[in-house]
Amino acid sequence: MCQKIKVGPKIGQNRWLFLLLLIWLAGVFVRVYRQGDLLGFYYDQGRDALAIKQILQGKNFPAIGPTTGLEGIFLGPFWFYFLAPFYFIGHGNPAVAAVLVGVVDSLTIFLLYGLGKKFVNEKVGLIAAFLWAFSYWLVRSARWFSNPSPLPFFTVLLLWGLGKWLIEKKGRGMLVVAFSLAISLQLEAASAVFYFPAIFLLLIYAKISFRNVWKGKYFWWSSALFLASLVPQFAFELKNHFLISRHLINFFLGRLNSNDGASWVFPGFLLVKQRLFWYQHVFFVQFDPNLRWPWVAILIFWIFFLLAVLKSKNFFVKLLFLFWLTPLFFLFFFTGNYGHLYDYYLTGFLPVFIILLAYVLSRLPYLAFTVLLVYFIWQNGALLRNYLVAGVDGPTHITLGNQKKAIAWICRDAVKKPFNVDVYVPPVIPYAWDYLWQWYGTGLGCYPLKRMVSRLYTVWEIDPPHPERLESWLERQRGIGRIEMQVRFGGIGVERRLRANLDEK
Repeated sequence: MCQKIKVGPKIGQNRWLFLLLLIWLAGVFVRVYRQGDLLGFYYDQGRDALAIKQILQGKNFPAIGPTTGLEGIFLGPFWFYFLAPFYFIGHGNPAVAAVLVGVVDSLTIFLLYGLGKKFVNEKVGLIAAFLWAFSYWLVRSARWFSNPSPLPFFTVLLLWGLGKWLIEKKGRGMLVVAFSLAISLQLEAASAVFYFPAIFLLLIYAKISFRNVWKGKYFWWSSALFLASLVPQFAFELKNHFLISRHLINFFLGRLNSNDGASWVFPGFLLVKQRLFWYQHVFFVQFDPNLRWPWVAILIFWIFFLLAVLKSKNFFVKLLFLFWLTPLFFLFFFTGNYGHLYDYYLTGFLPVFIILLAYVLSRLPYLAFTVLLVYFIWQNGALLRNYLVAGVDGPTHITLGNQKKAIAWICRDAVKKPFNVDVYVPPVIPYAWDYLWQWYGTGLGCYPLKRMVSRLYTVWEIDPPHPERLESWLERQRGIGRIEMQVRFGGIGVERRLRANLDEK
């Protein structure tokens, strides 16, 4: 007798988990493939690598991390110590560390799926995971290899803790929130600083009694955890007469990197318009990297997006929406840093937008959802493919691949003869080349001398915004030594020069 086999929920669940695993593996691939060639290794990356090298050599253990865009204000040191084991594993190879950072970002795929499934539904979790895995600009952000790159992972962890705390009423979620806040603030304060007012507003919206929060044991444990993360910076402050604190006060009072003497103003129509267009670009580009939609279509999209979220009966979606709106509101009033806004200021809020976008897409009719998903794959897939297969010899291309080619050529050309190197890079300070010579050049058995010799290699990177600066530098080099040979490696030029009346030995 034949017996019908009933397909239970476990088989269906395994199917979705298998799909999630495929999404994650593909997401890892696009984040780590050819990092040895395509990694952007510039001023920030070289500065970080030099600091980490001193940590690994036991010469210096910094109490502060990378500088911010504001004079005298530094992040915490977490980024340096986070990268140090990766540089150790890779024997100093920045591409190995960048690969592992990309893997960390890819874990956001799992977190988004779990977050969506737990607090909304599984469909939302899968869509969010898919969007995060294959959005071109999100992939490029993960491959940026800068301190904001891991921020989305800790932001989603923060959202998880908020869900456990505010929805499931589990105080342990507060510990997750405190941990995520501490790390996020050290990775990119310009983004994470908005988490504090966002959490405050969420507590009010969720009707959480502040008195009950303060009375709970988890509040004090969480506070201790957060304050412990600030100990190195506090030690730096004591040693340096509260340097960061003084600059922070000056910034908020409009005395530091401000526009028209104020860091905060009441926005006029023009400022509101500029901010709205900037918000539209920062977030919508994660779905359509080319921004090819006509403005009417984009307007319709945003209207539908806002209506779908506002009409949602899911409490977690409402919390996410309020969390996402917080920085957008405050940045209407911000004119500090000479009025400059950079996309990475909102890096921490990108995963929030992705979950909200996944929720909106999940509410669409099947045909509309399918069309938009195909459009997303078409637009982002083409750019990802072109990026991942690109060569390193384009006229403006400057990455680790052709930086290493330039150093390798100098080492072969020098044939163990003593030489000097002079470098021009647009940020002026060639931290990247300093580190690459210490790591890659030394590995090839050659390193430029400090004492002046006759053989000089001038290395320069193109400077499209200011070609006159590069030309002035090259003009100065013409007075130092005559050119014997010139080669190009994409956007990098190398010249062997000979200085007269100097011993080559």
